[in-house]
Amino acid sequence: MTGIRALTLVLDEPSSIASALRDALGWTIESDFGSFASLTAPGSIPLWINAPAPGDETSRGVVIHMHCDDVDEAFQQAIERGALAVREPVDMDFGERSACVQIPAAPGVTIDFSRPLG
Repeated sequence: MTGIRALTLVLDEPSSIASALRDALGWTIESDFGSFASLTAPGSIPLWINAPAPGDETSRGVVIHMHCDDVDEAFQQAIERGALAVREPVDMDFGERSACVQIPAAPGVTIDFSRPLG
């Protein structure tokens, strides 16, 4: 793993939250698709805001996106060290390989190991 590349907040009404953060803090909205928004503050990693999956109240919380050269290895090591599998390694339709785990001692926090495909 080479570091945190983005943070995601899973909250209702991403567009409204993005606008409020822009207005209050002067951050830049990079994209806004209604159910997803991306913001940046000067000199920082992106903050992504996603709406929860329909009907899935357990999908709320924070996602820490970690860049990994080997997603499968990072996932397996985390599982061996006691993390709980949320999503096995898979090639996503948006061009990244990704796997997710949760740490039992940190409810509401998901770790996403990812890297671009190719």
